[in-house]
Amino acid sequence: MLSYLVSFIQAFIPLSLITGILLSVWRPVHGRTAARPLLIALVVGLLAGLVAYPVSFRQETVTATRACLYGAAIVAALLNSATLFLPGRGSRIGWWSAMLLTATLAAADMFTFLGRVYEQALSVTTVLNTELILNIGGILAGLFLMAFLVPLTAHLGVKCGRGVVPGILVFASLLLVVQWSAEVLLALMRLEMVELTSIRLSFVAKAGKYSNLFPYVHALLVTALAIVFFVCRSTVAQEALAEMEKAERRKARCRIMFEMRWFKSALASVVVILAVLLYHDVYATRPPKISTPVELTPDAAGLVRIKIADVADGKLHRYSYVTDDGHVVRFFLINRSRGQAKIGVVYDACMLCGDMGYVQEKNEVICIACNVRIFVPSIGKAGGCNPIPLIHKVEGEYVVVSVQELDNGARYFSQVVSKKVKDPVTGRELESSKAPFRYEYKGRTYFFESEESGEKFKQSPEKYVGEQQTRYYRVQGYKES
Repeated sequence: MLSYLVSFIQAFIPLSLITGILLSVWRPVHGRTAARPLLIALVVGLLAGLVAYPVSFRQETVTATRACLYGAAIVAALLNSATLFLPGRGSRIGWWSAMLLTATLAAADMFTFLGRVYEQALSVTTVLNTELILNIGGILAGLFLMAFLVPLTAHLGVKCGRGVVPGILVFASLLLVVQWSAEVLLALMRLEMVELTSIRLSFVAKAGKYSNLFPYVHALLVTALAIVFFVCRSTVAQEALAEMEKAERRKARCRIMFEMRWFKSALASVVVILAVLLYHDVYATRPPKISTPVELTPDAAGLVRIKIADVADGKLHRYSYVTDDGHVVRFFLINRSRGQAKIGVVYDACMLCGDMGYVQEKNEVICIACNVRIFVPSIGKAGGCNPIPLIHKVEGEYVVVSVQELDNGARYFSQVVSKKVKDPVTGRELESSKAPFRYEYKGRTYFFESEESGEKFKQSPEKYVGEQQTRYYRVQGYKES
């Protein structure tokens, strides 16, 4: 539901704002009859965008169609902005440019919305279900909110005066022109109609980076309209109210209350829009994070022991071990059976996706990198996006993992921390992050206090560290010893 609601708001908030402002600009000129032509242009534009996207998608011309729609919208926005400051704003060219802007903006926004949700299924099944109801509810909620914004901004704009409204309209239009220009330029470069250059690509990248902020700016423009409306609203002094007849006094108070309701409705609408957008951008779309692993210290025999009773509750228990060269090796244990303790012991890494790790959601474990859901009873088995098995033993009431096995799996992980190490040639202690020279041998990193010391090691590594097993590489695949 949230994704559809957010997509609807992001796509249509500029249309609602600009349509409302155009109504406020032209209503004093054409009276109440100004609403009908603009609303007709709005509907025609929405229908055009509704037809254009699926047709272009089937014909594989989405990029070209997008460029044409956004290009037409750019021309309409610039033309309308220019006519606002010409003498005789009520001229025919200004009126037709307003309707052209409404139609092209509606078509572009509908095309944008469909581009965001067209490949998302409203439901995974054809049967009426909760997911389908919620997603349709999100679209309807967005439709109601954006539809309400049109008369709201129109009423606010009429009361704000002639100087403020055109300025807000031009600013909102130019904001869209920047966004659309980036989209058109990107489309032309994709179609190889314009040469790809670093300057053009930089402009597209910057516009794309900040495009998510544009809906917030449009919401703040509604707030600005509401504030100016509040300042410019008609008020009556208490002394004047006291001198009025009862009927006239009631009418005056009613007008004041009516205007305050418009003001409060505007603020409430902005709060709802900002709350939905912020919740989506700040919280709902955050990538999942793994829980902080418990760092374990091996015993004198080089073994890590974990009590089975502590991990038999069916929850994911994450641990870590830091190797001699600073690699952080993560692994987790989880009970694969509800009836008895069958503990799965695995590295917190995937053979296909890397070391982003896994999170637990109810009775499933999810690979963060690709969102694949892992059947818990299969954890501990190799293959696919299953976590890489970790060789271990069960001794009585403990799961026992050797430090050697954890060390062998260090190459599955990218995180490295600084720690105290010894130069294998001179035996002197130094900080790994500050070592002037380092050398990798059989998947392990060795640190040296000087390049001379490192060169000695490179000539005959076995002389200083003896025979060692090569660490596992993720690309080599899992091989049980």
